[in-house]
Amino acid sequence: MAKLQLTDDLFLGDGNHKKVWIHPGDEHLCVKVVFREPDEDLEREFGYRRALGSRAEQMPLLTKYLGEADTSEGRGYIFERIIDYDGSSSPTLLSLLEHCAGEGTEKEKSRLLRILQDFHREFLAERFFAAGMDPDNFLVQRVSPTEDRVRIIDNIGTSARLPLEYYVDFLARKRAEKYWRIFMDELCRDYPELMTEAWQKALR
Repeated sequence: MAKLQLTDDLFLGDGNHKKVWIHPGDEHLCVKVVFREPDEDLEREFGYRRALGSRAEQMPLLTKYLGEADTSEGRGYIFERIIDYDGSSSPTLLSLLEHCAGEGTEKEKSRLLRILQDFHREFLAERFFAAGMDPDNFLVQRVSPTEDRVRIIDNIGTSARLPLEYYVDFLARKRAEKYWRIFMDELCRDYPELMTEAWQKALR
């Protein structure tokens, strides 16, 4: 198979551990290249995906993983690229929170509350394993003119050596509930103008 050429015009961004490009052959995919192998974050995520097995394909919050590829930047890992129904880049939840806390309209705030309510429901239903609840790692994908969905792109899984929660539903749900409470506490601290008593009640 030919090596994927990751050029500047395809570059999406970088973080503490990796760089990300649009897949040169499919704009609906992205290619992640880590700075150093093995990468702890990626290994943690892959461990979670292995434990999930086929269930990973049925989890709306989790982006799809399609395997490895040889690239001009080294070994690449191919993932679903999160974009809106119209082809535009999906914003982070952090950017929506910042906007609505600043100059957001009532309509935009109502939309954000619905997004958070749906996220809450999916997070507990999937018993999702997040290693942290940074809203910069959550993308808000507009899948239709009237429907939004949060997708989690980073900081996935747990570094526990024997993660029993992966295999025991009761423990997995308790962990998800704990991490959602952490998320709510952080939102209340960082966005008190949004997290009114009514919002808190709707999201707990």
